Amino acid sequence: MPDSLTRCPSETVADLIRRDRRPLPAPVFDGTHTFRAQVIAACHAEIRHRSHDFQRVERTLGLTFDRWLEPDCEQLGQFQHEAHAAAALVWLSHLQAHESEKRTPWSGVPFRCWSKNDRTQWLEKRRKLWRGFVRQVERYRVARHAL
Repeated sequence: MPDSLTRCPSETVADLIRRDRRPLPAPVFDGTHTFRAQVIAACHAEIRHRSHDFQRVERTLGLTFDRWLEPDCEQLGQFQHEAHAAAALVWLSHLQAHESEKRTPWSGVPFRCWSKNDRTQWLEKRRKLWRGFVRQVERYRVARHAL
């Protein structure tokens, strides 16, 4: 019987999955893209890999998950850096949605015509979202390096 299929009585399904998971090789950045573009590429690659590797392990172990009842099943056995990559993408989506308020005339008023108070609030919120995004990217880097 293969090692991956032998199970200790105290092991959970998450433990079995975690034992068989393999991390994606560390991304290499060549410096030709912006910080944001590099992070997007790395985080999306991590999430894609988490999904594909989870499906591989699922087949290997003979497990099946109902994606409707357990939509977050791929988080079972995920690596810490994958969780931080996913969180970074969530922060980025909020940041990009907030930035779009400035670039698109949702209210019909260009940013330069906003009141000083509205511009200040917009900038403060952008700083908060940017800090959250960068914090998650740093957590991703630290967890990735810990592998």
